[in-house]
Amino acid sequence: MKYSAIALLLSAALSQQAQAADNSTLSGTLLDNDGNPLANIEVFISSHNQSTTTDENGHFEFTDLETGRYVLDIKGGKQGHINKAVQHTGESLTVTVDYSDTQTLVITGNPLEHTILEMAAPAVIVSGDELTQKRGINIGETLGEVPGVNLSSFGAGAGRPVIRGQQGNRVTVLSNNSTTQDASNASPDHWISAEPLLAKRVEILKGPATLLYGGGAVGGAVNVVDNRIPTELPDGIEGGVEIRMGDSATGERSTVGTFSTANGGLAFNIDAFKSETDKLKIPGFAESYYLREQEEAEGEAGHDEEASGILENSDTDSEGGSVGFSYITDAGYWGVSYSDYKRNYGLPGHAEHHDEEEGTPEEEHGEEAVRLDLHKKRWDMKGRWNTPFDGFKSLNLHFASTDYQHQEIEGAEIGTTFLNDAQETRLELVHDAWSGWQGAFGLQYSDSDFVTLGDEAYIPASNTEKLGLFWLEEYEVGNWHTELGARYDKQTITTDLFGQRDDNAFSFAFGSLLHIDEHWTLPINITRAQRIATVEELYSNAGNDEANYVPHLATASIEVGNPNLGKETANNIDIGIRYNSDTVSASVAVFHNRINDYIFLAHQEHEPAPGEVHDHEEFPVFEYQQADATFEGAEAEINWTLATDGLAIVRTGLFGDYTVAKLDDGSYLPRIPAKRFGGSIGLDYDMFTSNLTAIKVFDQDRLAEDELPTDGYTLINLDLGYNVFFDDSELFLFLRGQNMTDAEIRDHASFLKDRAPRAGRSLTAGFRWTF
Repeated sequence: MKYSAIALLLSAALSQQAQAADNSTLSGTLLDNDGNPLANIEVFISSHNQSTTTDENGHFEFTDLETGRYVLDIKGGKQGHINKAVQHTGESLTVTVDYSDTQTLVITGNPLEHTILEMAAPAVIVSGDELTQKRGINIGETLGEVPGVNLSSFGAGAGRPVIRGQQGNRVTVLSNNSTTQDASNASPDHWISAEPLLAKRVEILKGPATLLYGGGAVGGAVNVVDNRIPTELPDGIEGGVEIRMGDSATGERSTVGTFSTANGGLAFNIDAFKSETDKLKIPGFAESYYLREQEEAEGEAGHDEEASGILENSDTDSEGGSVGFSYITDAGYWGVSYSDYKRNYGLPGHAEHHDEEEGTPEEEHGEEAVRLDLHKKRWDMKGRWNTPFDGFKSLNLHFASTDYQHQEIEGAEIGTTFLNDAQETRLELVHDAWSGWQGAFGLQYSDSDFVTLGDEAYIPASNTEKLGLFWLEEYEVGNWHTELGARYDKQTITTDLFGQRDDNAFSFAFGSLLHIDEHWTLPINITRAQRIATVEELYSNAGNDEANYVPHLATASIEVGNPNLGKETANNIDIGIRYNSDTVSASVAVFHNRINDYIFLAHQEHEPAPGEVHDHEEFPVFEYQQADATFEGAEAEINWTLATDGLAIVRTGLFGDYTVAKLDDGSYLPRIPAKRFGGSIGLDYDMFTSNLTAIKVFDQDRLAEDELPTDGYTLINLDLGYNVFFDDSELFLFLRGQNMTDAEIRDHASFLKDRAPRAGRSLTAGFRWTF
């Protein structure tokens, strides 16, 4: 008996040791959506500096790991790069990889390579068929239906994203993680030169992204990703062709083509696009009801009081392309590209009208049609060196040099020319896990020579140098993911009139993500971010007396800079909860952003002295000032699969967002989007997809001084698609109906919301063939 008991105890101990040994090995199989094994796929567990490659059966294995939660970093080459969270219990895992799932796609705008689900800060990815269907004439229109993101339109030619009520100098738009280096921040009528037709995905970082991209991202960042510099070797010849045709409401005619191939380790890429739109058809008057009422009460005749049905001078004409190559090995890649973009578009509100009896153009009130003619030439160099030194994971380098020019043409005369000769260098050094801490050090340097020429040049010539140093770290312990970071920025602006000005800024951030279980996560993000004033905020019309102010015709106002401006300091807290499963994804976020010394344009009453006559008396005067402000709001979204029956899938979703922005004196800030609530329902059957979306935008009557109300509306869109698969290619056919009820839609965030509504009911049909 005694020996039997001892034998039993030894057997139990050996069994427990064997189980513990099994639990130290994390193993599994990678499968695609059809259940096929994925071979030769790199799999990493970065928090423990471990990596492996799947065998021909898709099998992978990691050793010396305690049981618990781990994030698998799965690099599928040109197929995609995803993260997948798993629970290690000692049993072999089956991991299904879906490279089209935006919840698991890695965000390239973050050097630590995380997905939406693994970041404390809220983010969104738009890609694949969704991006193809929702492509707009500009990047703002493309993203206008994303929760927390609104459109600030300036006719069809220019549109910018508004993230949680912030836009312009507070929202950075990037092209492959590098700034666009154009003149879009100088004025809302300037095109953001990130072409959505060439994008393969768009990443949106909501809330302060200052640590990564400086003060210009204090409100958020949008990263437009394309393939101008290949980072993976294509198999043979790859590419695609997309053609889009709109009805008479927009008259869109767009064609885009991409082509890539490889020879040994050398990969080539070429792409080109051509896009035209006609004058937009609108459901009513160009001028809003409130503006017409105001002009009537003041006894004035509006510039567009009789314009209806057509938004004059709203047509666009764009073309461009790029060519690039890179050398790719297991050690990384190094590549270079050249891109050339041209765009010509009109600014509504300054358009010619035609006399119906004489058939000749008339200029309203002596004004002429104003058009922008833009040309941008850019060189990019990009590289990644894997394992450059012991203890470091990668060295990433990006250099861009841009020659940008656009002319504002009034009738046949060139009124103002904007020139920007800019260079930017970005360096990121990502280190391995050091005692569990993963992180990156970075440097960002830019030099910009900005010049405006002509009688209406209200911004002085300047040189701006920016230097940013940043550091990011993160730590995984149990179900907690913690992020820390800091950034230092120095800016030097040199002008002939004001000499040299130096400013410094410091930003800090803390984020944490609690994985409550495999479905629920609780994120919190706290940021203190500083933004330094820009050239236009400091020096617009500075040095001019009131009689010599130069008006900004695009916004129909006079903007006066303030050389005494200090830096802004934003203190932001963002708390949310997220849920993700195979059938449901949902998120709720609330934010409170207290901005000390917020820079804004304040309306000023200026009366000429007796006997003085100013050429610009009809333009209101706005001066840049500072005061404390608060932005706060909430956004929520849920998407779920209601039923799956064989080939049929029924999907539905709801979302809403809301932002309020006030100064400390209780007055509202201008151009803050109204609250929205929307829903969608979709049916997928075999290769057919459909989606019906309805978005209710409420009235905006929380107004700044001299701001007019904006009526709400209901936007209804319908998307239909059909996929056809061939042996080596795929054809996607799509039809998109926008504003199906022909509602009058005005974006409260737009400077032209009372003079330029969005297009009425429109249909766009097209196809995208990829091979």
